[in-house]
Amino acid sequence: MATPVSVHIGILSPASPDRPHFKSLDGILPEGVSIAHAGLGLLGESYRDLVGKSDRIVELAKEFVNRHAVRGLMLTGGFVTLFNPGLEAIVSAAVALPVVSAVASAVTALHAYEAKRILLMTPFDAASDAVIKAHLSQCGFEVDLGPAFENRKAGTAVHMSRDELFDFVVKSYKSNNRAEAIYFQGATLDPLPVLQRLENALAVPVITSNTAMIWNLLSKLRLKHSVPGYGRLLAEWPAAN
Repeated sequence: MATPVSVHIGILSPASPDRPHFKSLDGILPEGVSIAHAGLGLLGESYRDLVGKSDRIVELAKEFVNRHAVRGLMLTGGFVTLFNPGLEAIVSAAVALPVVSAVASAVTALHAYEAKRILLMTPFDAASDAVIKAHLSQCGFEVDLGPAFENRKAGTAVHMSRDELFDFVVKSYKSNNRAEAIYFQGATLDPLPVLQRLENALAVPVITSNTAMIWNLLSKLRLKHSVPGYGRLLAEWPAAN
C-alpha cells in the first residue's frame, strides 16, 4: 500500500524535458508523488558535450531548487555523472537535498536483486556502450551488451513500436541468456511500457534508469511504496543498501 504522503521531487535532464519518453514517467510515480522537471541545456550533438560540466550543473541545480519546493533531485542521463565523477555528492552538498543519478541508482537496484551478470540495453553507439560497460565492470558486474545504435544523434528518439522493442530485447536476451537481470540505460528507448511484459516473459528483473532513480530517491526520503505493473523493483520496493 502506498505511503499516504505528498512529496514533490525534481528532475534535471541533460537536454530538455519535452522529449516523448518523459511522458512514460507519469505511470511509475507512486500516489502522492509529483515532479518538477527542467532541462540543463547541455547536450548537443554528442554525449561528450557533458564532460567537465560539474560547476555549471551545480549552478543550474541551485537555481532550480530556488524556484521549486522539492525534497530531492534526480539527475537523469547516465553520462551526466559518468563524465562528471562525484557529481551527486557535489550537487547534494550545494542544494542540501538528497540527489540520485541514473547509473548509480541502477547499480544499487541491481545489488538489491543480487544480480552479478547483466544484459545492458541502450540506445547508444558502441563507443558509448563501452564507457558504461567499463564503469559497471569496475562495480563488479559481468556485462553483456545489446546491439549498438550507430550514427544516432545524442538524445534523439529510437523509433520502435512497443512490440518491436519487446522483440528486440527478447532476442538480445536469448543471445545472452546467462544474464541475471536486464538493465536499460538511456530512456530514449522508452522501455517503461514494456517493462512488466519483459519480466513476465523472461523471468528476470528488468531495471531501468528511471525506475531505479524513483525508487532510490524516495527510499532516501524514507518512503516506501508499491507501484504495480512496472516490474519487481517498484512493486516489491526492496530496501536500498
